[in-house]
Amino acid sequence: MNKNPTSDAMATTFRAARDSARSAAKAAAHVACLYLIEANGGRGGIHETWRGEGPDSWCQMAAPGITAHILAESFGDRARVTFRALTEAEYERLKAGAEDRNACYHDEDCECDDAPWPALGELAEPGTSEVGFRNCELRGQVTRAAGSPTLDLTLDDEPVGEVATLIRLLRADR
Repeated sequence: MNKNPTSDAMATTFRAARDSARSAAKAAAHVACLYLIEANGGRGGIHETWRGEGPDSWCQMAAPGITAHILAESFGDRARVTFRALTEAEYERLKAGAEDRNACYHDEDCECDDAPWPALGELAEPGTSEVGFRNCELRGQVTRAAGSPTLDLTLDDEPVGEVATLIRLLRADR
């Protein structure tokens, strides 16, 4: 039996540091939700999430047409966002904005994807298509339901600042 007081003190210090880091990340996640609500013109609310309710997250921002889960594996700075019932014009605006900020700065011989987001023509039929980054990594998916004129877009792991920018782009004509 180890009765070293230094070990006990270190274990207590470790638990306190871990708990503090967890509390800080949860606080950052709530502030991230407030940031997204502000980007959405003040519309939306913060909701606690429970295990089994979507991705493992600290909390979520929910507003009409938008849900952003602040991912628990982040420090409150990354989100899984879903934009529901996008018109084709809204999808094109989000696509153009996201691709512009994910530009390729390599030479002509690079292997970056020139069109990481599906074109509207590819989305004419019902189904799900992958959305990628220029470096060919998977970013999310876009879905058209049978008989629906609108699209649902989910981006799996985005910086909260990027999500705020996309929300502002979406609201540009509202």
